[in-house]
Amino acid sequence: MFEDKDRLTDNLLTQKQLAGGYNHAALEAANSQLLDAFTGILRDEHQIQHEIFMEMNNRGWYQPKTANMNDLNQHINRWHQELQRVQNTAAGRVTPQQTVQGNMPQYNFQPGMTMPQQTNIPPAQNTMYRPPQNPMA
Repeated sequence: MFEDKDRLTDNLLTQKQLAGGYNHAALEAANSQLLDAFTGILRDEHQIQHEIFMEMNNRGWYQPKTANMNDLNQHINRWHQELQRVQNTAAGRVTPQQTVQGNMPQYNFQPGMTMPQQTNIPPAQNTMYRPPQNPMA
């Protein structure tokens, strides 16, 4: 028989797995309506996961350790060095469509240029998911 802690742990792990799947689906979405649907579901899954985490945290069953500032600063410095390396590598490969500002290539992106929206979809077909139910019930 499962105890409350076991059920919440199982639910938390399930929510993390679901969020990963919906994140992947959103990344692979072929049109904006599908992307919107998956990101909406993903947002809901994150909310449910957060509620389960908070319940476990309040009961003392999931206590994340506090980050050590020295370790955090080391990781930040390491990632900053990697970013500099990537930027320097990219700066050496500038193509005619790019310009370089400092060490960072600037691509010719035009604001407002997005994928065309499909406006002829009836509202009844536009609802692609149902809101989540209360996970703590």
